Amino acid sequence: MEKTAEKRLKQPKPAKGSDDEAKKASENREKILSTALTLFTERGFFGTPTSLISKEAGVATGTLFFYFATKEELIDTLYRRIKSEAAQAMCRNFNTEKTALAKLRRIGYNAIEWGIENPAKQKFMEQFAHSSFVSTTAHEEGMSHFLFLQDLVRDGIREGSIRDIDPGLLFCMMASSFSGLIARAYAEKDPSLRERLVNEGLDFIFNGMKA
Repeated sequence: MEKTAEKRLKQPKPAKGSDDEAKKASENREKILSTALTLFTERGFFGTPTSLISKEAGVATGTLFFYFATKEELIDTLYRRIKSEAAQAMCRNFNTEKTALAKLRRIGYNAIEWGIENPAKQKFMEQFAHSSFVSTTAHEEGMSHFLFLQDLVRDGIREGSIRDIDPGLLFCMMASSFSGLIARAYAEKDPSLRERLVNEGLDFIFNGMKA
C-alpha cells in the first residue's frame, strides 16, 4: 500500500499552466471573432481594419494575426461558422414531419426563428453571401450545408405536393423570401404579432410552391 501511495506521489501532475494558456487562447480567438462580426456588420469590410478589431477585442494586433493571418481568413472563418450554425438550427426536428412540403415549412420556421434571434449573424450572411471577400472554397463549403433543400424540393415534386419547376429556382426564391420575412418579423416587437407575421409569411411562401 505504501509503495502504491509513493508511486502516485511521484507521478507527474498535469501542467496547469498549459490548460490555462489553452483556455486563454480559446477566449482570445472567440473575442476576436465576436468583435469582428459586430464591426463587419456595422462598418463593412473596408471600414473594419484589423487594428480596430484588435482594439475592440482587447488583444494585441499580433495576437489577432496569430489566429488569422489575414482579414480575408477571418471573414472565411466567420462565414463557415455562421453558415454551419444556421443550417443546424434550420434542421431542428424537420424529420418529424411527414411530407416534403411540411418539412420545408418546418425548416422555414426554424430559419426565421434563428434569424430573429441572431440579427448580426443573419446580416453577416446576407452581407457576404455573394462577396468577393469570401473565398470560393468558403462559399462552396457554406452552401453545401443547404443543398439538401433542393433534394427536399425534388421529393415534393415527385410527391405532387410542390409545383414542378426548377428546384434551384425555388431554392433561391425561398432564401430571398426568408430574408424578407426575417427583416419584417424582427422589426415587430410585439411577440404575438410577430408570431402571426411569421405564420402568414410562411403561408404565403409555401402556398405559392404548392402544386
